[in-house]
This record gives sequence, structure tokens and C-alpha cells, in this order.
Amino acid sequence: MKKTSDPKRKLRLYIIAAVVAVVAVFLYFSLTAGAGEVTNKISVAQAQEIIDETFGSIAKSTAKGAQTILKNSKIKAESVSYGDNKDVIVSCAYETVDAAGVITDHADEIMTQVYTFYQENEEAGKKTNATKVNLQVTAAIQGYLADAKALTGKISLTIYETEAGMQLYLEDSLVDTCTGGLITVTKAIREITTVEYQGQQIDITNKNTLRTGVADCIALENYSSQRPDTGNAIQRAWNEFKDSFHKNFIEKDRYEYLLKGLGTTLSITLFAALLGIFLGFLIAVVRCTNQMTGKLGFLDGICRLYLTVMRGTPVMVQLIILYFVCLLPLNVDKFIAAVICFGLNSGAYVAEIVRGGIMSVDKGQIEAGRSLGFNYVKTMVYFVVPQAFKAILPSLANEFITLLKESSVAFYIGVADLTQGGLKIRSVTYSNFMPLIAVAVIYLALVMILTKLVSILERRLAKSDH
Repeated sequence: MKKTSDPKRKLRLYIIAAVVAVVAVFLYFSLTAGAGEVTNKISVAQAQEIIDETFGSIAKSTAKGAQTILKNSKIKAESVSYGDNKDVIVSCAYETVDAAGVITDHADEIMTQVYTFYQENEEAGKKTNATKVNLQVTAAIQGYLADAKALTGKISLTIYETEAGMQLYLEDSLVDTCTGGLITVTKAIREITTVEYQGQQIDITNKNTLRTGVADCIALENYSSQRPDTGNAIQRAWNEFKDSFHKNFIEKDRYEYLLKGLGTTLSITLFAALLGIFLGFLIAVVRCTNQMTGKLGFLDGICRLYLTVMRGTPVMVQLIILYFVCLLPLNVDKFIAAVICFGLNSGAYVAEIVRGGIMSVDKGQIEAGRSLGFNYVKTMVYFVVPQAFKAILPSLANEFITLLKESSVAFYIGVADLTQGGLKIRSVTYSNFMPLIAVAVIYLALVMILTKLVSILERRLAKSDH
């Protein structure tokens, strides 16, 4: 019979479609709208104040060498013009010293001098920290800067009007130009791995105190090279989301932590599920046999104890005890330990599911099998278990969904699962929201897929019953 259309249902669909369309159009125009001109015009003198204040704060307090170079650098604002993206273009003349040339030409001498100081302190039993190294580098650089070549030129700087006020856009290339190549030479210093000392080439790759002290002396890291955000609230939120997404997942291929962790999680779930099914069916058969025939009483007592312990204690506690107390002294791999723990835990729940399914089969089925000449074992295999399995299949599938989620505690013993992947990203980027939400979304997607498969399975089983 042909179904009649429901006018109310159609109306609801039209309303939902209209709301989605309106929201989509609103978001499109909000995200693509231009920022426009600045609302508060600034003078050349005000632009000069912003430039002086910004460049005066880009060196850390410990970067004495960089501060020395900045004191020998001058940027003079000459004129301002305005763009259509909340920006002020400031034409400037700059004057600085050839820091890159001086430090590069004398890099070997500086590194040898600093290493000599470092080695003498080590031989004398004195502790050498990065601050002491920093002071040595500063003294060396100041001596060479006196003969440094002066650099002059013209440059355009951009000041943006943001919610936080007027902000100078410090591109790395502009900062490098205005400081005589300080950023370029800092990168070069960080890549130095050997130094000449007493006619020998000494490897300083692992001497972090020495290398850090030298690099930090001239580093300019106390600023952001990202373009200030001049967009509206929606654009800023979207840009922040994109930046966070890129930093957490795209940059340095950090998404691979999640992919590898997902593979580990699925592997643990699969093998633990197989172990759980095997143990569950074995225990269920023992308990049902004892309940029906009174036999296997000793084994039934062991199974009851196992079920009580596994179902009465948290899986995380089981995992920690199993690995650190039982398996770690035997040098058992963490992955195998996780599979064993989750398999044992799942087996307890599978056993009760299977036992309930077997006991739900009508006793007449057993009597029918025995009347046909089958013994107890064959009656269970050919008559009872197939009927019970059909009844418990949806419950087993739901148990596997639970097992998937419970496997997230495997990171407590150092298994590189999905949760551990998110925590690794979090430890590198210091971002709490994005990595943890990504882990939650992946788990949610997996559970939704499995839930859908279970619902399809239940519908097919229901049809077969008819």
C-alpha cells in the first residue's frame, strides 16, 4: 500500500532547510567580509612610538647580545598611508650594524672562546649554566661589534588595528633586515655541532648548556611573527580554530600520533575481544553444565571466583596490577599485557551474557536432542548453542563497544594507543582543547559506526525470527 505524505513532516523539513540555508549564508558573508579601513588614524609620531615600543621588547631579558645589537639599530618612521584591511603602512628608514657578518666571520673564535671557558669550569669542578655562557658570548660579541659595518636602507612596516589595539606586524624577514641578519645568524649558531679546541674538533651536540647559552644570547624569540588578526568575532574564532588545528595536527605531521594510536587501539580491541569470546564461552559452558547436571563443581567454583574478581574491580586497577606486578618482571610487552588484561575483563562479561543466552533456551530443546540419541555435548553444540548465540549476538556486539572505550586506559602503562596519541600532541603544543576533543570525536565516531552495525544486525535477526 502506498504511504500517504505527511504535510507536517514536510513543513518541518522545509523549516530546517531554510534555517540551515540562512545560517550558511550568514557564516559565508561573515567569513568573507573585508576588515575595512582603520577607525582611528595615527600620526607619524604615534607610529614611531609603536615601532620603538615593539622593537624594544622583542629580545628576552637574558638575550644580552641581542639587546646590544638592538641598541645599535634605529628605525625612523617617515610617512604613513592606509589600506583597506585595518592596516597602516609605515614607510621607514633603518640603520643597523652587520650583526650577521660580524658573528659569522668570528663564529669559530666565539665558540672556541666560550668552549674554553666552559671546559675550564668543568675541569675545575665548577657548575656552568646557560647564564654564565651567555655573559661570555655577550662580551665577545660587543668587542667585535665595534668594527661592524653599518647597514642602512628603506623598509615598509605594517601596523594593524585589532581588538587589543594597534599592533606592529613583525615578519621574520623584516626583523632580520632591521637587526642586521640576527635571525639568520641565530639559526646558523643553533646548527653548529663542533668546535675547535686545542687543535681538535670537539663534538658539542649533547652539550645543551653550551649551545643553548650561545644561541639564547642573540635570539629574538620574544615576539610573534604571525599577522595580527583584524577580522570580526566570527573571523577571529575561525582563524583561531584553523591555527590551532594546524599547530596540533598538520605541523610536523602530528596527526600521525592519532593514526598510529588508532591502529593500536583497534588492535587491542580486536585481540582482546577474541580472547574474551574464548574465555566467555568456556566459562559459560562450565557454569551451565554444573547448573544443569551438577557436574564440574570445582571448575564452577573457580569460574565464580574469576567472575567476582573481574566484575568487582575497576579495569584500570586490573591493568596496573597485571602489568607492573605480574608481567613486568617477566619482560612482557605492554601491548600484550593490555590485550591480556582487557581480554580477561571482557571474558567475565561475555561469560554471563552467554550463560544467560544458554539458560534462556527452552529445556525441551535439550530433551529433544537427547531423545534423538545425541549425548550432552552434542546436544549443546548442535541444538542449544546455535539458538543461544542468535539471542546473545546483539549483547555481545554491545560488549565489544564497551571494550573499545575501556581500552582507552591502556596509556596508563605506556601503550601508545589513541588516548596516548592525543596526550603526546598536548604535551608538545600545550593545547588542551584540540587534541583531547579530537580523541573524543574519534572514539565517538567508532562507537557510532559499531552501534549502527549492531542495529542493522538486530533488525536482520528480528526479520529472520518471522
